[in-house]
Amino acid sequence: MDIKSCVELNNGVKMPFLGLGVFRSAAGEVTRSAVRTALEYGYRMIDTARIYGNEKSVGRGIKDAHVARDQVFVTTKLWKSDWSNPRQGLLDSLQRLQLDYVDLYLLHWPFKGYEQAYLELEKLQKEGLCRAIGVSNFKIHHLQALEQAGATVVPQVNQVECHPQNDEAELLNYCRQHNIVVEAYSPLGGEGQSLVADPRIQSIADYLKVTPAQILLRWNIQRGVVVIPKSVHADRIKVNSQVFDFELSQDEMDAISSMNANMRRAFDSDRIDQRPDSTFPKIVEED
Repeated sequence: MDIKSCVELNNGVKMPFLGLGVFRSAAGEVTRSAVRTALEYGYRMIDTARIYGNEKSVGRGIKDAHVARDQVFVTTKLWKSDWSNPRQGLLDSLQRLQLDYVDLYLLHWPFKGYEQAYLELEKLQKEGLCRAIGVSNFKIHHLQALEQAGATVVPQVNQVECHPQNDEAELLNYCRQHNIVVEAYSPLGGEGQSLVADPRIQSIADYLKVTPAQILLRWNIQRGVVVIPKSVHADRIKVNSQVFDFELSQDEMDAISSMNANMRRAFDSDRIDQRPDSTFPKIVEED
């Protein structure tokens, strides 16, 4: 494996195992520079979302890097404010990104009415505005509800919080059985809850002479899980990409997996409709 290694989605589209996430990455030069730097270091996937408020900056960073469009896998997500017209929501995102299509378009959360919204994504995929479609923060019963609602396209990807303290083993097994790729956000444990200082991770890192962050990323990759670590620092962006020249033994994999406590730090998707709007990020248009 190397930095360009991909997993094949259930529709034949190839998706890199490693990408740059830009959640809570400030709009403007911060995100633009991070995206440009990642692509210069060999990353070939960028993950953003409407609610992040930095799609324009992502698009500018991609343009700066001068990498051929078909070599960059771009993901964005539909926010609930656009569920009444997902097509316009995607067109608006494409305009901000300065792209003709995205490689992956996700429903960001299973808000009420997600089944109908997903059916609209199927139409957008057929139209060629997105090469792959999927969901984010979906549990097994949410995925099952899509089929019951008449979905004809099995989601290509389910992006969820996934790290050693929340390994999502049952969900991962279900997705494997249904040919859905699992993609991990917060693969290092999440902001303010990073696992890089955990002594169990540190000891394995010391033994293999790599960083704790590299251990955490490699653990998910060896499980077949795509990772999108977030960083705006050039040195960390580079180090996070250097996870393909070593391998964890089965004993090391098991030791890391034993840390699981089903400790999800993101909001419970079963109660997402009860989450107060005031606690969501506010969409601020970029210059």
